[in-house]
Amino acid sequence: MPRLDFPAHIIPSALFWMADLGLVILVLAALWRAPFPRLRCAGFIHVFSAACVVLLVLWNTRAGVLPALNFHLLGVTALTLMFGWAFAVFGVLLVTAASILNQQGDWLSLGMNALVMGGVPILITESLLRVAQRRLPHNFFIYIYVNAFLAAGLSILGASVLGAALLWLADSASGDWLSYQYLPFLPLVFFSEAVVNGMIMTALVAIRPGWVASFDDKLYIHNK
Repeated sequence: MPRLDFPAHIIPSALFWMADLGLVILVLAALWRAPFPRLRCAGFIHVFSAACVVLLVLWNTRAGVLPALNFHLLGVTALTLMFGWAFAVFGVLLVTAASILNQQGDWLSLGMNALVMGGVPILITESLLRVAQRRLPHNFFIYIYVNAFLAAGLSILGASVLGAALLWLADSASGDWLSYQYLPFLPLVFFSEAVVNGMIMTALVAIRPGWVASFDDKLYIHNK
């Protein structure tokens, strides 16, 4: 059975408590900024629930080289673009908690796993979206290639590098081992994550643009 990316026994407990505190702050910020009126939109709950289920499957389908170093798709970029960063935080929290429950993991690792596998991709995706909206032309292809493909690749790259750095700092993996057995695979996961999220977002904005909160067809398509 697959394991979470940060089992509690390989990281100092102080780091886990700090991560848990960080997760609490992030969730409170999401509660403050979340557009809760969207919950009344027809089908929103069903689409959000289905997206969380897909995310849960992605996170529990993986190939591992160490108990805490696992290669698997994240899908958080698509979640963020579809529902906004605040609801993406809620989705990541639900999926992480469900994974711990399913794997009978340690609840102390909730914050670390949620922040690394969810918080980092959400931050990267949302930041790149805002930069593109302010600095780049409002173009369909820029949205797809920059905010979906590129953001997804950078997201998993950031999460993977941060995860490896945490293990290195905790002496759970040596720098030489990481540079030889783990880091060379990052370009592969970069392109895999970028392609999967890019294809999902391309299909959604073409078929169901109403499901994508960050996409405005009047802005990106009409009058172009």
